[in-house]
Amino acid sequence: MKLKTLLNLTALALFAIITSFSAYADTHKMYGIQGDKLSIVTKVPAPSTYSVKGQTYTTKTEDDAKSYTKEGMASYYHLKFDGRRTASGDVYNSTQFTAAHKTLPINSYALVTNLHNNRKVIVRINDRGPFSDKRLIDLSHAAAKEIGLISRGMGHVRIEALHVAKNGNLSGAATRTLAKHAKTQEAADRLVKSNESSNKSFKIVNAKKGNEVYRLKMLEVTSRSQADKLITQLALDNIQAEVNRSGNKYEIHIGPFDNETQMSQVRAKLQKMAVNKPLIVYTYKN
Repeated sequence: MKLKTLLNLTALALFAIITSFSAYADTHKMYGIQGDKLSIVTKVPAPSTYSVKGQTYTTKTEDDAKSYTKEGMASYYHLKFDGRRTASGDVYNSTQFTAAHKTLPINSYALVTNLHNNRKVIVRINDRGPFSDKRLIDLSHAAAKEIGLISRGMGHVRIEALHVAKNGNLSGAATRTLAKHAKTQEAADRLVKSNESSNKSFKIVNAKKGNEVYRLKMLEVTSRSQADKLITQLALDNIQAEVNRSGNKYEIHIGPFDNETQMSQVRAKLQKMAVNKPLIVYTYKN
């Protein structure tokens, strides 16, 4: 083979590798959310049906698959399933961010939010199940741990569909949530608005580096159930919050907020929700 031809083939191979990796999304770096690298282009086959234990399921159409968002119960795989085959043909690996869903397309993605603490994770759908009317999704051990489900075993979650295009752009119901967490305009630009042309993207809403960011801390919450109730109420407004044990009581960390006005509004709401609970405001540079 001539040297010039060999060099051209090498250049083409390198270009393919570079463009392939440029489509990958480091979800934590781009949106502050751990999860799968979004490296597989989403393909939605024609709807099909299958039966398990006498129950028939029909997979989503392309429109339904992209607009899918639902709240319900999530559980997670026992570690004994490590190494077993999934519906996609993959071998289940408890350290990867994957999940089983009854009807979302295999190798599509979903943003899963734990509604008790607002923690999020992005998973790839690579298996079918859970075959129970009481549960919507089964998460891998890593995904369940990321959103704080391990100690509970099950949890109330929101599932939002996420699809990857050949150029690396992201579409689906989850894009609106991801837009609120985008770290850079580049990350926001990868999000395609629903029902609009591919060149319509979100504008970044996060604070720029160097801006002052606000957080709240609520002290002396008497029980875990009370803390979870407050966090669930905050999650309805898409407000991030986490609970930590402090001695025989609990404290809730709320935020961050990009401006003082937003923080003050949430603070006023919390004062009505939990009378006489101490609230501390603190700031830091983003």
